[in-house]
Amino acid sequence: MSNTSGGKPGSRVYRRRRITVAVIALVLLGALIWGIVALVGLFTPDAQKAAGNEPRTEQTQPTPSPSSEQKDDEASAAMCKDDEIEITATTDARHYASDKNPTLILGIENVSKRECDLNVGSSQQEFLVSSGADRIFSTIDCLDKAEDVNLTFKPDQKENSRFTWKRERSAPGCKAVSVQPRPGTYKFTAAIGDFVSEPVTFVLE
Repeated sequence: MSNTSGGKPGSRVYRRRRITVAVIALVLLGALIWGIVALVGLFTPDAQKAAGNEPRTEQTQPTPSPSSEQKDDEASAAMCKDDEIEITATTDARHYASDKNPTLILGIENVSKRECDLNVGSSQQEFLVSSGADRIFSTIDCLDKAEDVNLTFKPDQKENSRFTWKRERSAPGCKAVSVQPRPGTYKFTAAIGDFVSEPVTFVLE
C-alpha cells in the first residue's frame, strides 16, 4: 500500500533536508571566516602604526670629521707669517739706455728659524712700476690664467722671480693705454700676496 498525504515523510525526504541544512551551514561558516579575515586585514595597518612599525625618514646634517679639521689647522699653522718672509725688489741695472728694457727681480727669503709654506704662484706675484703718485704698470692688470704654486721654504732659503718690463703702461682690467712712459726716474715695488717689499728706484733714458 502507498503512503497517503496524511502519512509520515519517507527516509529520502529526511536525507534531502539534512543535506540542505549542511550546505547552508557550510555557506554561513565560510562567510563568517571571510568576514573575520577581512576585519583582521583592515585593522592590521593601524596596529602596526600604533606599535611604531611604520617607516620613518630622519635627516641629519653632515659634520666635518675631526681628521679634516685637524688637517686644515695643520695647513694653516704651516703657512708663513708676516715676520717670517722678507720680500725684496731689485733691478738688473740702475740706468737703462733708450733701447734697453729693465729686468725687475722679486726676491723671497725665509728669515725665520722654521720651515713654512708660501704660495708664490702668478696669482700672488705683483711687479709694480710707479712714478711719484702715478701708477705706471702692474703685472696683475692683464694677468691671464693665474696659477697657485705652494713652496716650502727652509730657514734662510731664498728664491726669486724675474720680469722684463717693456716700458709700457697698463691699467686695471687690461684697458688700453695710449700714453707710454717717458725718460725719468721710476720706482719698482714687488709683492707676494700681502707681503710687500720696499721700493727701489731706477732711471730710464
